[in-house]
Amino acid sequence: MIDHLKALVSRVNLQSKNVCIALAGTSLIIKRMTVEVPNIRDLQESIFWEAEQYLPFDPQEVVMDYQVLSRAKDNKTDVILVAAKRSVLDAYVDCVTETGLKPRIIDTEFFALQNAYEFNYPANLAEAVAVVDIGASSIKVVVVHNGIPVYTKDTQIGGQSLTSEIQKHLNLSFSDAETLKVSGQTNGMPQEVSDLMNLMSDNFAVEIKRALDFYNASSSGAPVSYVLLGGGSAKIPNLSRFVEEKLGLPTQLVNPFNTITYDPAEFTEDYIRDIAPIAAVPIGLALRAGAK
Repeated sequence: MIDHLKALVSRVNLQSKNVCIALAGTSLIIKRMTVEVPNIRDLQESIFWEAEQYLPFDPQEVVMDYQVLSRAKDNKTDVILVAAKRSVLDAYVDCVTETGLKPRIIDTEFFALQNAYEFNYPANLAEAVAVVDIGASSIKVVVVHNGIPVYTKDTQIGGQSLTSEIQKHLNLSFSDAETLKVSGQTNGMPQEVSDLMNLMSDNFAVEIKRALDFYNASSSGAPVSYVLLGGGSAKIPNLSRFVEEKLGLPTQLVNPFNTITYDPAEFTEDYIRDIAPIAAVPIGLALRAGAK
């Protein structure tokens, strides 16, 4: 991983070594909570003490931070808490540092998706929208409403699952199966691969539906109006249709370049369209770094 990062840094010739990175996965906890604190100076202590009941690991092994969402006259304060295992955080930071970069901001992939959505779809912020990123090893779902990530869910299934199925059924190496999967998204493919893609698309749709069903059952928030799909596996043919039919909600690919201009001499329209689904998290992080 470090060698790949070093090669990338060398190739793009970064002007600044300061970077914004993001965490995700089972070592990350995001929790919206309400605490009653008469004195605002005691807020952090109260939040961290209350948070310990939600942590699946030793509090001494955790790094925590929070953001105040609102504070009422009765001293009830609505906050969003983020907690990460210190060992995982340190490993991320060490990996980036060894490439010569300096991680100045550490975000989460969920909040990066929210940033990319809010910047590119400013007219829709009053609606509750599910932004879904289907990556190599996980499906990340964040429901955003009025500038708040009201629900997050990370499910450990992703594009590598489809690659493994292609590898097994066609007796290929993992690398060849991945190449066939990616090329099949734009070119013709064997019927067996097409069938596997449809089966996996249905599995992805089921997982997204489970996440949103849990949100609807456990939250008093606004119902989701529509779904935006991102991540490499969002490019699987007909996936949007599978998700739309399973959820009964309008579904489309996210466009993180919707309101972002680019130099057509450097990037063609076809290239931007091709990378758009996988660019949501990086664009969200770039926006966070730029705002800083």
